[in-house]
Amino acid sequence: MVLLILPIIGIIGMVLMIASDDDSPPISQNPISDRATPLPQTFVPPTPPTATAQPSIIGHPAPALELTTLEGESFNVQDYVGQRIVLNFWASWCVPCIEEMPELQRFSEEQGENGVRVIAVTDPDNGQTREDVQKFVDEYGLTVLIGLDSGLAYHYAMGVFALPLTFLIDETGIVRAYLIGQLTSDRLDDEIARVFDSE
Repeated sequence: MVLLILPIIGIIGMVLMIASDDDSPPISQNPISDRATPLPQTFVPPTPPTATAQPSIIGHPAPALELTTLEGESFNVQDYVGQRIVLNFWASWCVPCIEEMPELQRFSEEQGENGVRVIAVTDPDNGQTREDVQKFVDEYGLTVLIGLDSGLAYHYAMGVFALPLTFLIDETGIVRAYLIGQLTSDRLDDEIARVFDSE
């Protein structure tokens, strides 16, 4: 009987020794893929959008953060106090943005020099390059004011949670409304009348 028990005790002891020697931490599953972001990438908002998303900027002055033109000149939205502003956030890889940009250009041309100013803001480092932005501008013959927002500082300040996203800013520099998704010049006319002319 003793002869039968001894081998069993030996096997159990070996198993315990092997288990105690394995002090290495458990291998995490896919540690790199959680951080990888392939290009083109979508804008990751500061807070997840919901069906009732309401940027906190509504009713407040548009931030006077610095933007840069494609020519390298600095400006900010508050430089245009006295004009109504259509502030559009877009990217050259965003399909609805591509489809709406000719409409924004048409709207801007219809407004003339003293009309509603269109400012189109994009980050040249977010899934695109400055060269991509310039190529897009040239391809569509855009004359709207392009604002480059490297590092997404202005996107975050405005609470941008999707692309395209457009804000309507009144003559005093106060943000009055935001419009989600693709625009047409007709929709812009309707929304501007609803937001501004009903005040």
